[in-house]
Amino acid sequence: MSLKTKGINAAKWSTLATAVSAIVQLAQVVTVSRMLSPEDYGLISMIMVVVMVAIAMSDFGISNAIIHRQNVTKNELSSLYILNLAAGAGLAAIVWLLAPLAALYYREPELLGPMRWMALLCFFPAIGQQFQVLFQKELRFEYLAKVDIAAYVVGFATVFFGALWGFGVYALVASYLSNALFKSLCLAFAGWRLWAPSFYFSRKDLKGYLSFGFYQMGSGMIQSFMTNIDYLILGRMIGAEKLGYYTFAYQLCMMPMQKLSPLISQISLPLLARIQDRVEQLRSGYLQITTMISYVAGPIYLGLAVTAPYLVPFAFGEQWTESIVMVQILAIMLLVRSAIIPTHSLLLAIGRANTRFYYALICFAILLPSLWIGAEAGGAIGVAYAYLIAQALIVLVNYYQSIRIAIGNCFAAYCRSMLPGTLYSLLMAAGVFALGIAASRLNSDGLILVLQLSCGIVLYAGLILGFKRELVRDVMRRLNGRAALKKEGG
Repeated sequence: MSLKTKGINAAKWSTLATAVSAIVQLAQVVTVSRMLSPEDYGLISMIMVVVMVAIAMSDFGISNAIIHRQNVTKNELSSLYILNLAAGAGLAAIVWLLAPLAALYYREPELLGPMRWMALLCFFPAIGQQFQVLFQKELRFEYLAKVDIAAYVVGFATVFFGALWGFGVYALVASYLSNALFKSLCLAFAGWRLWAPSFYFSRKDLKGYLSFGFYQMGSGMIQSFMTNIDYLILGRMIGAEKLGYYTFAYQLCMMPMQKLSPLISQISLPLLARIQDRVEQLRSGYLQITTMISYVAGPIYLGLAVTAPYLVPFAFGEQWTESIVMVQILAIMLLVRSAIIPTHSLLLAIGRANTRFYYALICFAILLPSLWIGAEAGGAIGVAYAYLIAQALIVLVNYYQSIRIAIGNCFAAYCRSMLPGTLYSLLMAAGVFALGIAASRLNSDGLILVLQLSCGIVLYAGLILGFKRELVRDVMRRLNGRAALKKEGG
């Protein structure tokens, strides 16, 4: 099977997993948000500040080093697997011990118990993490897709019944843990038969992996800390309940990003790694990815921004109306952030984890004072505005400090690659916004939302068909080619 065919097959299964998991996660938010309180969401976001940083350290950044290296020995995999397990167990113990300090910092005694349970989230992924990486490297995405879908269903069932039975924040904790444990056990069960590690460990086998991995781990830690730094600042300033409104807005906006970013990374990293020495192909491939992202992220985030006044109260309940303005601001912020999604894969593909580490340090230096000033000036809404401004600056840093180093000077081409999708999305959003104003007299959030969504889909599809017919034809050719290959093989 050719690399192109493998890439198409990988995209198919990853897209399916992303679509199904997005539906499951949306169903979870719609149902569970009506059973849990803002305080429950605030507490879990406080916990995740510490836990996500620990998870970023759990494999010392060596997972992506395995993908980057095209020849990995069985002894090396065995040593790396044992290192993964030991690191996960050690970090789980550290998070368990840090729980009292976190409760003291946030002035939230109720944080202690949930955080100690969440410490297990540092260990569970280590059981199957290496096998997931190997499946990705070989572009075997069918099994990964099925596992992801099943794990999301298990997590949803856990949080739904936990919230229904009144377990509060522990329902969210159980959802995270059940998802991670189920996924890891499934990966280990299948992966062990293909790449069974032995009870062997040698420090010599870690040579090269750790030097690559430490930069990757460092940038991952900083990125995780930056992703949750708003919770760290707001949690102490405004308390769990007010933080809950911000957390709800942020997580609602992050759902598309959480699906889009791994989907792009899983496929783009192994593909870009295989052409890492061909700069022209690398540049072309990267710009094609940014174009694709603009066509997907644009309508999602601009659509979310203009429909939020009707979407939030109708879908999630009137108790979340305080989050509407924050949803609108953060949706625009994440649209801006989508421009940098594929850079991480690009740098790892060419072995420049150190560049990503220094980029993360610069971003941290921008984000920390920005969010602190925003929190002091306007609380949660001030942080949302500060995030938007800082993210726009970070996109420029991303180009000059990362993209230009990796594939050369291409600023004009980089901007052009994102322009069509963004422009068509703006036109779509303007039409949906005007419809919302015209239909406001209907006094029915549900009816207005249905009209807006229908209008948005029709308008965006019409714009693409009218102005980018060649793009549609190219997609159809690819789909027909894939169908033909499948028919020949079956």
